[in-house]
Amino acid sequence: MTTEEIVIRNGTIVTASGVFERDIWVQDGVIRRIAKDRLGASRICKSEGKEWDASGMYIVPGFLTLPGKSPSPQRKLPDYLETVRKLVRFGYTSMSEIQPIDPWKNAAQRRYQTVIHYNSLIDYTFVAEVPASMMNKRITLQLCAEGYRIIRVVIRKLEDFTRIDWETISPFLTSYRVLLILHVPANAGFSKEEKQRISGLWLDRCRYWQIRTWVKTESELAAEETQSFYHLYQLDGLSCDLALRSMIHTPLRGLSVMAALDRVQVDARRLRGREEEVLRALVKLCSTNMAKALGLYPQKGSITPGADADLVFIKKEQWLTKFDLSTILKFSEFLLPTSVMSNGKWILQDDTFASTIGMGRWLRDIKPYRFVI
Repeated sequence: MTTEEIVIRNGTIVTASGVFERDIWVQDGVIRRIAKDRLGASRICKSEGKEWDASGMYIVPGFLTLPGKSPSPQRKLPDYLETVRKLVRFGYTSMSEIQPIDPWKNAAQRRYQTVIHYNSLIDYTFVAEVPASMMNKRITLQLCAEGYRIIRVVIRKLEDFTRIDWETISPFLTSYRVLLILHVPANAGFSKEEKQRISGLWLDRCRYWQIRTWVKTESELAAEETQSFYHLYQLDGLSCDLALRSMIHTPLRGLSVMAALDRVQVDARRLRGREEEVLRALVKLCSTNMAKALGLYPQKGSITPGADADLVFIKKEQWLTKFDLSTILKFSEFLLPTSVMSNGKWILQDDTFASTIGMGRWLRDIKPYRFVI
């Protein structure tokens, strides 16, 4: 059996836990060894192995999308690939796709809707989306039996929330260790106070029944939350500013927050920290924490032996060097990696996309209860 091997040398690795100079050995799409020497190269990388020079670059783990940022509406292959390539250009190497659960769909029809992703360049996983009015014993058991471990519950009316029979569905959710996502659409017509009330009621129910959940928040509640294992918080826009600054100044403190890379905004005038410290905090918020919330860590969101070789390469000369300190900073506008590797294969190399399609895998075995964030 032939193997694909590569050694990435002279790069600066940036992870949620620190910054260090190391070489990376990749074999069969998996990181096999990380070290700053050539010891073991002859054993791990055979004569057919290749080397790639990452001098002058930061190497970070690939980023993961939030559920809902999906290319699935693009049913034509060229449009679909273009949409996925835009994700890759941001540095995304895994995406979480929404699988709408409608009353008329059976398991076979839901599987049919996954066909388009067989052309994906990057790995993907599915999150079931269920209207709160449908969240009953039958649907919950059916989704759990089909392997769904994350369910996004959509609330469009307050009475939908009150109709959820928590006592009936909670045994299945806790037995199968299912994570729930609260989703209140922007067009639902709720006021800010009503959204806060729904969020508070939701968190109370999930805490009582010991169900892990995440909600979207724009407040500082996440920084003071005591039930950190069961409550996760999705940040957006300038709400990421406080979390990033906290991660920079108190790097060992845990914060149960995550955000999509292309949605992060910060006030550059208040941001304090060296370039590498800011990048480390960004990796923690948008890669490592996201992978833990989606149940994919440490396979994703990490650069460690045994993890998938999903690597993003950023030129040091471009990171935090060309922006106006008086503006709101959007990292996605200038991060733009020059090379991206997914499962040990180049999908973007030196600003050129590879022609390979269909290498993305459906990640089925997810465990969102595995790690504290």
